[in-house]
Amino acid sequence: MSHISDTAKNIFAGFGIIAFLLIAPLFVVAMWRAPIHQFNLWTLGRNFSAINSHHPEDSRYVLRVRDFGNLFRGASNGCDYLVGEVRAGKGSQEEIARYYRGIFIKSFDGINPVPIEVRFFDKENLMDPYPWSDWRDKAQSYIDPVSLDGTLYMVFARQDSYPPYGDIRCN
Repeated sequence: MSHISDTAKNIFAGFGIIAFLLIAPLFVVAMWRAPIHQFNLWTLGRNFSAINSHHPEDSRYVLRVRDFGNLFRGASNGCDYLVGEVRAGKGSQEEIARYYRGIFIKSFDGINPVPIEVRFFDKENLMDPYPWSDWRDKAQSYIDPVSLDGTLYMVFARQDSYPPYGDIRCN
């Protein structure tokens, strides 16, 4: 009986090793480029930090936003990257937008400069689509809307439509 159980153990161990050797390379092949997304996001964030001295004097920091995935294209495959800050400022929307107009940062791939964009979270825009609604709600949890004297806005840079490289967050 001992000989049969030792043989069965060896057979099961052999199948386990074979299964691991077949599955592990497939997983590695599917995910080997996924860390590139973290690096791209980190690089874009580092480049974005160069504008820290370019905010209006009367604005204040509320929340940092860094995200990647299929953020802006619906059901298509591709990776989008976004870094930015939610800020509260005293100026009008037109003044704030004008302040950031014409500011660019270096892209993570070094190909084209990335423009700084502004999105306002105002009462008329309560039905923001995902992912804007999530970031707005998170920012509002950090700031009391009643005490907000001014404009809540997000200043950001984004790079869109890069290959997903097997990362399910970009599908």
